[in-house]
Amino acid sequence: MRRTVPLLFVFASVVALQSVWAQQPKLPPVSYICPMPGDEDVIEDKAGSCPKCGMELEGIRLDTVYTCLTNTAIIREQPGKCPTDGRPLVPMTMSLSFVCPSAPDVKESINPGNCPDGSAKQKKYSPRAHGNHNPQHGGGFFMAPDNWHHLEGAYYASGAFRLYLYDDFTKPLPLQEVQATQARLILNDGKEVPLARNGRFLEAKLGKLPLPVSVQAKVKFKETSPEHQFDFTFEKFSIDAPVLAAPAATTTMTNAKTPTAAPPTSTDAAAAGPPLLEVAATPADAGLVPLPIPETVPEMLAQLKTRNEQIKAFIDRGAFAAVYVPAFQAKDVALALDAKKTELSPDKQRALSPAVNRLIRSAYLLDAFGDLGNKQQIVEAYARFSGAVQEIDAAFQK
Repeated sequence: MRRTVPLLFVFASVVALQSVWAQQPKLPPVSYICPMPGDEDVIEDKAGSCPKCGMELEGIRLDTVYTCLTNTAIIREQPGKCPTDGRPLVPMTMSLSFVCPSAPDVKESINPGNCPDGSAKQKKYSPRAHGNHNPQHGGGFFMAPDNWHHLEGAYYASGAFRLYLYDDFTKPLPLQEVQATQARLILNDGKEVPLARNGRFLEAKLGKLPLPVSVQAKVKFKETSPEHQFDFTFEKFSIDAPVLAAPAATTTMTNAKTPTAAPPTSTDAAAAGPPLLEVAATPADAGLVPLPIPETVPEMLAQLKTRNEQIKAFIDRGAFAAVYVPAFQAKDVALALDAKKTELSPDKQRALSPAVNRLIRSAYLLDAFGDLGNKQQIVEAYARFSGAVQEIDAAFQK
């Protein structure tokens, strides 16, 4: 009996600690990025110097949150519906840090902890350059080779083609910069159509052409800048999302994974109008349909492989701007699998965690390169991503 009591006590203590560990939020890994504007595509897994500019890399936690298409001030940590217009929330990459709202003098940190008053630090999500790759007008979204300008081409059922211009945070360009932009379209038959400014966008009347429609945009953002080429393919007509008013929200999150901002009231909902009908994705866009993470490991592995295949299908189709969706969904599945690593032997656990981290970083690279439309970089990032998928699968095989 003398030995039984201590053993039971130790066992109970271990169980209690495991329960506490299980309740801890899974943090995205620390990545190292280049602080130089324009070099946001540099994402390394260890500290060092930026291979582009030589500056010292900075540690950061990159995370995927979900926000309203028309109001990125509303932030959720899980997929769902926008409280103002009823549309599905869209993924967005932000940097995650931890702050003490009650003690502003406490330095912001990438690690959780406690504030001077003993309370837990709160999560803070901050927008990041190139973090929002969601088309704002139902069109095709790309980044210019200068790593700053972004643009979106939309083709409507009326026969109008519109070119929307943004900065690196997907904010509309100032009017004077829109005025300085020159652009023209090249159609399949070689016909050239100039784009004329119409308020805050450039527009050309193409007429109602048979789908799919492919056009090539030649764009100069300044008189002295080079002309860049962007290839758009429209398998269906673009549909603009309505711009609706929304309640104010904060980017600081509580530890309960809910925004500190109050939810919209019934008055807010009435002002927003009835929820919009969702447009179902076509079978070719199955990778864009969010799916819940399965409960069992075999189902998780199957979904991980499916997302990997969908990324390859998008790359093969040239739908580079869409690869980030299945990539980020695969990232969430990989994190869920990492939480199951206690079921593995120590050797397999040591192999699993690095593979999960490689997949996560590769997902962010696919996001960045897909925005740019650089096929070579996308293929290279996908090779790393696919290799990580295979390593994760192998870790769970008996």
